[in-house]
Amino acid sequence: MNNNIVEHLLSAGKPDATAYVDAGGQVTYAELARSVHAYAARLDGSAFRPGGHALIVADDSIATVVAILGVWWAGGVPVPVSPMLTKAEIEFIASDCAATYLHVDERGDAQLPAEGALDLPRGGPDRMAPYDGEIPAPAHQGDGDVVLIQYTSGSTGQPKGVLHTRAGIDAVLSGFGRILALSPADTVLSTAKLSFGYGFGNSLLFPLAAGARTVLSAGPPDVFRVAATLAAHRPTVLCSVPRVYAALLERIRHGEALALGSLRLAVSAGEHLPAPMCGEFAKVCSAPLVNGLGATEVLHVVVATNGSRPGSTGIPVPGVRITVRDDQGRIVPDGVEGRLHVTGGSVAAGYLDHAEATARTFADGGAYTGDIVRRAVDGDLEYVCRRDDLINVGGFKVSPFEVEAAAREVDGLSQVAVVGARDAGGLEQAVAYLVPENGVDRAVLRSAARKAFRDQLPVFKRPAVIEVVDQLPVTSTGKLARFKLRAGEVDVTLRVLREGRGGYRRTLICLPYAGGSAGSYTRLARHLPESWRVVAGEASLRGPVTVADVADAWWKAVTPYLSPSTVLFGHSLGALVAAEVAARAGAGLEPGHVVLSAPPLSGATARTIRAQDDAELVADLTRSGLMPPTTLTADEVGRLLLPRFRRDLALVPDEWTPALETPAHVLVGAEDPLCTLPGVAARLRPSMVASTHVVDGGHYFVVTNPVQTATVLAGLYP
Repeated sequence: MNNNIVEHLLSAGKPDATAYVDAGGQVTYAELARSVHAYAARLDGSAFRPGGHALIVADDSIATVVAILGVWWAGGVPVPVSPMLTKAEIEFIASDCAATYLHVDERGDAQLPAEGALDLPRGGPDRMAPYDGEIPAPAHQGDGDVVLIQYTSGSTGQPKGVLHTRAGIDAVLSGFGRILALSPADTVLSTAKLSFGYGFGNSLLFPLAAGARTVLSAGPPDVFRVAATLAAHRPTVLCSVPRVYAALLERIRHGEALALGSLRLAVSAGEHLPAPMCGEFAKVCSAPLVNGLGATEVLHVVVATNGSRPGSTGIPVPGVRITVRDDQGRIVPDGVEGRLHVTGGSVAAGYLDHAEATARTFADGGAYTGDIVRRAVDGDLEYVCRRDDLINVGGFKVSPFEVEAAAREVDGLSQVAVVGARDAGGLEQAVAYLVPENGVDRAVLRSAARKAFRDQLPVFKRPAVIEVVDQLPVTSTGKLARFKLRAGEVDVTLRVLREGRGGYRRTLICLPYAGGSAGSYTRLARHLPESWRVVAGEASLRGPVTVADVADAWWKAVTPYLSPSTVLFGHSLGALVAAEVAARAGAGLEPGHVVLSAPPLSGATARTIRAQDDAELVADLTRSGLMPPTTLTADEVGRLLLPRFRRDLALVPDEWTPALETPAHVLVGAEDPLCTLPGVAARLRPSMVASTHVVDGGHYFVVTNPVQTATVLAGLYP
């Protein structure tokens, strides 16, 4: 075995054979070797020392490959990092790994000023220029030496540095490398980047070890760039991720002819490959689509299928042993779901400076990848989901992929993702996010997906909330960032509906009902005393949020308006939120300066509504008088009002008792079936109620009878 991995990797290619092609040109294996030697010599003449951690922040290019190999030749440890990360994220990694050198391309050099953790000796593509001086001898690398640090993608939160050894790299080459079976006749294209463990193997380790030709493509791997690269370079091996294959298939469905004829092999890894996608690709491309599963902690793919096998995750690659284990580390029988455990030479040495995380992940003689799988009797693995992604609904463990599969065939659906989120009562529920194809009506897509979930899934697996969004969040490596979907956001926008004349004597802050907006209080504002200032608002919700999240956002928004003359007024759902905001305000609100108008005393109705499809919902709301007042057409109600209405109703807990420290005035509608005086007496303690008032009208009397509502308010606060 060669002492230095670069000697091994550069020995397979013929000197005059093309090693790499990028947007700037190409290099032969002989030219690549000279550039690596030049880079290493310049490192040797600088402050860089063997064992130092070299941060590589650059897009895929020949210069980036040279930098990694040059650092290896000089005995350093490359730390490849995506240039798509923010400056703060790159600074974190530089500090976390105690980097002593920084390689950047031209774009990175401009965006990363030499300050803080990035105030390091740095180099760029100029260091690969011809060099006439003495070339240093390659540094020795032992089997157990750490030679590479790769940071986890952050798909579940804060990234961690993973320590890979020289023996681990050799194990990957003899493991999945045998599945690829590359030769000097191959041309490899990987949409996964060098900063991603999957891309590092695809574009550097495997092709160099085989003497093959590699095409490097800079920039985000969007489908247009990938299609153009396929046509220009005719690769024989394509390594990509499910999202790119999905985008390619969508273009084929729309009649575009893609240059796939040169492929002898396609590989998918990085995230779960849906069975229908695998099957469809096999029909349009003569090359098999191998499904692979790996993790940064095991460097590359450790489980792979033998050709196209829709629905299968595959079997262990050579040199790898796979077991499925429970939470106590015990091996479970075939057919039982459990944690994927990997043993083999490619298992990393642990995390950098994370002893507790290392002990949890690198346990029982190997590593837990964080995936939940089940194994068939013949040894074939079936992927269930990431362990962090399992949704616990009423004690049932639900895989998001099973829920997503129920909607994947819905017409007009481009992408779908399902995550677990807490409802208003703190219980976990499934939330589905849909991305429509161009031109698809969002209401139609939502209705079709809801029907698909109802037709194919038992009740406990059906999403409680369905959101239609423009795009799904991804990490810098292109993986779906489910943790971002689980982290909801609330934005509250306030506007002054009317300024009090001659200065204002009273400020009324209005919180709307479910499906309502700031404009819902326009008519009420006209009938209040002229000296009153009326401020109304609305909340924009993204991702799973709770009443507490919404109340926090409202509290921050209304704080500038608080004074001894301020009154909080909330109707229906707005009353629930107003009570929560009042609890946060404490002494910031005068006693009795809270009005709960038609407060939702029970979540039973909201729970029933959430389970209905749009047609049933509209019919029931109209029949019961609970349809929010609107001038929208029936089509606009489905597209504009119902999604917001459903989303707001998801906040209503099954049972609600306000935690008020100050008594509130309560308004109810004379014909309101949801909120009645007996209900108020039963649900609210006497100490919480300053007074009760009945206004003629149904549940939305604040809109249908603004004159009497305004009269009551003016009488309460003369």
